Amino acid sequence: MFKNFRRNRIIKKAVEKTVFQFSNSNPKISNHFFYGAVDIGPGNLVVWYLFKTDLELESAKENGLCKKIEEATINNLVELGYPGEAFCEKVVSLPSKISFANGTPEQQSKIIHALTHRSASIAFTTEEDVDKKANGDYYLYFK
Repeated sequence: MFKNFRRNRIIKKAVEKTVFQFSNSNPKISNHFFYGAVDIGPGNLVVWYLFKTDLELESAKENGLCKKIEEATINNLVELGYPGEAFCEKVVSLPSKISFANGTPEQQSKIIHALTHRSASIAFTTEEDVDKKANGDYYLYFK
């Protein structure tokens, strides 16, 4: 329990530090939050950064801002004591063709992706997208 509380404090400080580092960026981060079962394991973390519009997000991706925010978030988390292994790429050797008894090709692809990529995630979206897809309901959009 104390480990979870400590991790949450680290995450909060790291994300706030990242937002401050990019407070003069263009476009600006309009909102941010995190969630995850970090008490089970540090890889169960998702940090979200939101821009106001889809056009701003597209611009941030094109000019490298999203990548810089992602890198700064990871650096800040590790610097403040969050376990770095949550951000390490998994090195998994898989056969070229895998199929599962159940699931669509899309579901199978998601499973393979989860097995072969890092656990913790830094993600981006927009307030505009939340409004369009979930009528502004953050709970519905992110569930």
